[in-house]
Amino acid sequence: MTSIRIQSFSGVAPKMPARYLRNEQAQQALNCPAWVGPLQPLRGSAAVAATLQKSASGTVESIYRFGQDVESDTQYWYHWLGDVDVAKGFVAGDTSERTCYTGDGLPKATNNELGLLGGSNYPVASYMLGVPRPTTAPSASAVGDPDPNAVAESRVYTYTWVNSWGEESAPFMSDPMPASALVDVEPQQTVSINLPVPPTGPHNITHKRIYRSVIASDGSVEFLFVAEIPAAQQPYTDALDADEIGEALPSLTWDAPPEDLAGLVALSNGIMAGFDGYDVYQCEPNRPFAWPEDYVQTAPSPVVGLGSIDTTIVVCTKGKPQFIQGSHPDASAMVEVDIDPARVSKRSIVSMLGMVIYASPDGLVAAVPGNSRLLTEELFFQEQWQTIKPESIHAYAHEGRYVAFYETGAVQGGFIFDPRTGSLIWHDIYATAGYNDLARDALFVVIDGDLQKWDHGAALSYVWRSKKFTFPQAIGFAAAKVEAESYPVTAKFYADSNLIHTKAVQNRQAFRVPGTKGTDWEVELSGSVEVFNVVLAQSMAEIARNE
Repeated sequence: MTSIRIQSFSGVAPKMPARYLRNEQAQQALNCPAWVGPLQPLRGSAAVAATLQKSASGTVESIYRFGQDVESDTQYWYHWLGDVDVAKGFVAGDTSERTCYTGDGLPKATNNELGLLGGSNYPVASYMLGVPRPTTAPSASAVGDPDPNAVAESRVYTYTWVNSWGEESAPFMSDPMPASALVDVEPQQTVSINLPVPPTGPHNITHKRIYRSVIASDGSVEFLFVAEIPAAQQPYTDALDADEIGEALPSLTWDAPPEDLAGLVALSNGIMAGFDGYDVYQCEPNRPFAWPEDYVQTAPSPVVGLGSIDTTIVVCTKGKPQFIQGSHPDASAMVEVDIDPARVSKRSIVSMLGMVIYASPDGLVAAVPGNSRLLTEELFFQEQWQTIKPESIHAYAHEGRYVAFYETGAVQGGFIFDPRTGSLIWHDIYATAGYNDLARDALFVVIDGDLQKWDHGAALSYVWRSKKFTFPQAIGFAAAKVEAESYPVTAKFYADSNLIHTKAVQNRQAFRVPGTKGTDWEVELSGSVEVFNVVLAQSMAEIARNE
């Protein structure tokens, strides 16, 4: 006797003709996260009682839950109307949850004092990321009567800005060194220094630090600390002897990031990275305010987004992707990824499972050192993939799967892809923003301006349609059985693409199917309950024998 038995359910492979699909694969799999196991319904999103005030004036495209030590779904939701990238700063001893972000004008930083400063339109306030380098030279002159018999010391002075978080700028620069004009100082003299006031704006500069030059043992010039004074103070008198000055200037190369820095990512070694045009910037480890020009790596094509794998930066470009590898930015190198497809959607870039996944014109790509590949090569032809407008995709990691949303202009929807099984299913939910909250072990999404918790609501209605089971000659099936956790389940049976029977299955009992013959048979299941298997046989007795 001949029967059809489906005991494992998987996703779609549009590239494959229906009769050549594997037994568990589907022609259609909507709202059913089938990862080669039972057929289950995707649950809808559950509303979260949190206010996203900006949704009243536009579409929220980026969200981030601040307050990672707070066990709450509702507090505190940073949100923006544009594409914003957020990363928690690696700062030693920080208890204020220093958080940096790009995409909202100038690169910014905030913390639990500024970001939560009243109201719920988070983040409420921020400072510019980094501290700008001073642009006005200090003046210095020796004070006191010169001694014609004394040997004068030639010095130059420089200074830095310091903000309220203790972050220090690079020093004032002049050619050939970062300093004032040369001043000759005799042992009995002091030096009067005049310094400008800091610039206004979102820098929060509260102090300035003064440094003076000394000749190091190797004959080079270095700058040692003299004093820290309030930002508004302009005159200062240096009366320190050589053995009283302090540590060396640490911030010689600590530039502020460029104003157009975008795509911020954080690596496990305390480094943050961002890009501007062709250039990829890296900060000083554990100092998210300091972005030395010496650390810049230039890609061969315009950069459109970044991902990370441990301490490797994955640079997605309009050409071939690149890796930036190295334990420290000053020893890092850019190497070309061993795969061709370019990235088409910045918001599709997701770092997960030791790889960076992104949407290309050909499908989903996994960028992995030594093993990059087109993940969906067996699922889609390029023209099939293009129908969902991959440039519109934005995606998020959740439970080891890639949860994506797309918009074609006529259709809004999405898909879920499991990189471990290679299975992909469609869903009919559309969100404008998302955030994978590791602390809450949940994916939060924004749907119609409201914050919701993904896959935490009521079970959705699914549709799963099998492959075409093809036989060498026309045969008929007379009985069927659907085993499920609960009921009802709607079962449809097709012979040679014609619907021959629809059954609202109420229990595990076998039922009769009209005796139509065909060479190609298909089974379609719909409902919102878990299904373990379905059997289509030529007789009731055959089903009984196989129980």
